[in-house]
Amino acid sequence: GVDTIVSPRASHAIVKGRIGDREAQVLSIVAFAAAFALGVYLVSVRGWPIVALGLAGLIGGYTYTAPPFQYKFSSFGIPLVFLLMGPLMVVGAFYAITGTFHWSALAVSVPVGFLVAAILHGNEWRDISEDARAGARTFSVRAGREAAHWLYISLVVGAYLALTVAVVVGLLPTWSLLAMLSLPLLVRQIRSAEFGASGQQRAIAMIDLQTAQLHAAFGYLMVVGLLVAALAAR
Repeated sequence: GVDTIVSPRASHAIVKGRIGDREAQVLSIVAFAAAFALGVYLVSVRGWPIVALGLAGLIGGYTYTAPPFQYKFSSFGIPLVFLLMGPLMVVGAFYAITGTFHWSALAVSVPVGFLVAAILHGNEWRDISEDARAGARTFSVRAGREAAHWLYISLVVGAYLALTVAVVVGLLPTWSLLAMLSLPLLVRQIRSAEFGASGQQRAIAMIDLQTAQLHAAFGYLMVVGLLVAALAAR
């Protein structure tokens, strides 16, 4: 990675020696092995589509920071995280549970993907100077602070627009709009982004953590809305 002991808001678990390189490697291997074991079971239940989904997730997870791609440090990080942790994860989980693909699962995945991408992008925007010095070529490093600011706004606002469109066209039930109760957190993030764009770097010091809070609130509320709609339809 590119984090150092002075990187803003970095956990420093490895740089500070709380976790050694070998321990981190072992934990990663254990996690991938557990995922592989679960994948084998799901293939036995749902068939070969799970293989394709699993391979995409495996490659995406490994090459996030590992050679040869290390796409976290490139402009491909944001779109790939959107795809992997939005449509691939949600649609894949839906198929694993139901054995079918459905447009409604894709509709749920888009706003979720936007917000996950916003978490990564917020981190990149805040760390633009450190990433540039380390040689990373993220979108923020390549496009600059102003473009990074507007992309962040587009991602967080885009989640709410995508949900609204999905409800309007009938892909998701009206109860899904319960996620709109998280709007105060969206307003908070937009305010922080505007302050950050004006040069107040402290305003975006915790932007990744705060965006994760927005993502969690939005997701929980949307799931509650979907459950209420399902119960009401019985």
